[in-house]
Amino acid sequence: MSKPIVSVILPVYNGENYLRLAIESVSGQTFSDYELIIVDDGSVDATADIVRAYETPRIRYVRQENTGVSGAFNHGLRLADGRYISWLSHDDVFMPTKLEKQVNAISQSAGPSVCYTDIQMIDSQGKVFLNRRLPEHGREDALRNVLTGGLISLASYSLLYDRRCIDEVGMYSVEWRYAQDVDMLARLARRFPLIRVPEFLIQVREHRDRGIRSRNWEREIARYFPERLNNTSIEELFPDRKPVTKAERARAFMWLADRLASVPIPVYQKIACGQYLKALSENPAILPLLAAHYVRSLFAAFRAGTKFLLAQPQTMIDLIRGPG
Repeated sequence: MSKPIVSVILPVYNGENYLRLAIESVSGQTFSDYELIIVDDGSVDATADIVRAYETPRIRYVRQENTGVSGAFNHGLRLADGRYISWLSHDDVFMPTKLEKQVNAISQSAGPSVCYTDIQMIDSQGKVFLNRRLPEHGREDALRNVLTGGLISLASYSLLYDRRCIDEVGMYSVEWRYAQDVDMLARLARRFPLIRVPEFLIQVREHRDRGIRSRNWEREIARYFPERLNNTSIEELFPDRKPVTKAERARAFMWLADRLASVPIPVYQKIACGQYLKALSENPAILPLLAAHYVRSLFAAFRAGTKFLLAQPQTMIDLIRGPG
């Protein structure tokens, strides 16, 4: 069998509820020059039996001891033969033309690049409850939007990128068990252009067992974003503005804080406080303005969160119950 153009890597741990749908969404692609590598990260449910029913020369199954999603995906990367790499979570679904349209878009790039699409949010039954049209960012503002939890962060669900990108930025970090996807997106955004296909080509499943619902996810996010922001110079985050004076640096830190505070998840608003304090330390005179910015950003977060919860009432019930 000749080398495929695309390697789809599907890491899975105890995915029996949705795995069949994920596999069939790949086998039903209009683009046929792919391989699907399913990496079982030590599942103890019926995952292995489900996958074996689909095995063909194009669909490969490997099993490993549990290492976390990054370790599983990295295992798949080492086995992959494709020119392009695509991620698929076991509970998500590719739309039929996803690979075709992304390959068409990325193949027009002059060098290694990263392609993403708009996404649909679906519930546990597969019903669409929210459409997410993602923004397009140039090289000068992509990184700061990723590292403040902007909508572009959702691009990590639909990524297809040239495998040469991995040669430059390295594999997924095994240090981050929950933030590995946004961490990779940030590393890619630092070095390569992001290409958007403005169509809903992946469905992301919202259900109560998602990692985002756990205390561990919240604790890791509370550590990841401050660490990355602290280790990234303000000049790299704002290459288009190059803030030099204290007033300019204060405005830059306040921009970061506003974006974080407007994310409708409480942990991001806590992270925002650290950036507001940095802005204040650069220019104490902005305290009245800072307070107004914080209130406005919290209101934006409230509106976004309300829209999401009204679209998916079961999520509100799960949030009231709290993380597992």
